[in-house]
Amino acid sequence: MSRQRPLLILTIAIITLGVLLARGSDPVHAQQLPPTVAAVIDYQRILRDAAAARSIRNQIESRRKAYQGEISKEEQRLHEADKEFARQRSLLTPEAFAEKRQAFEEDVSEVQRLVQQRRRELDRAAEVALNEVKTALIEIVTDLAEERGFNLVLPSSEVLFFARVIDVTEEVLAKLDAMLPNVVVAQAAE
Repeated sequence: MSRQRPLLILTIAIITLGVLLARGSDPVHAQQLPPTVAAVIDYQRILRDAAAARSIRNQIESRRKAYQGEISKEEQRLHEADKEFARQRSLLTPEAFAEKRQAFEEDVSEVQRLVQQRRRELDRAAEVALNEVKTALIEIVTDLAEERGFNLVLPSSEVLFFARVIDVTEEVLAKLDAMLPNVVVAQAAE
């Protein structure tokens, strides 16, 4: 699908150009559409290299390591309980064994729920923080477009060809770093 996307964009551009050329002979339609003044940005690079995005990744990684430590302790506890459970198996009545087995399985399920909960917390916290970066990015691009007269700004990954002179990635990245050097990732509600 991703290889087809530039072809789709090129096809749409050709069709649009055809429509514009056809309308160009009609003075009424020619006056309705302004000339295109385009710019491109490397959206993925900005989300990778921006200071705020790096701070988010660092905070999420730190939190992931803390969660992994918490989960490792629980897994170790389960491992020890399993060893003790296996040692007691021959000493327990079948009913007592079944009861302990049930309790052990509930503990395992609880740890699995904890793992899923922590993963969701990290994903949600990262999403909320990145939305703050995206909002600032849109504001910067909008201001830049108004300032420079752009009426079309495209992600460079979606454009088959463009002149480097219309790439405003560096400028947007610098403005984003100045405007939003850091984003504090919110803690999950306990």
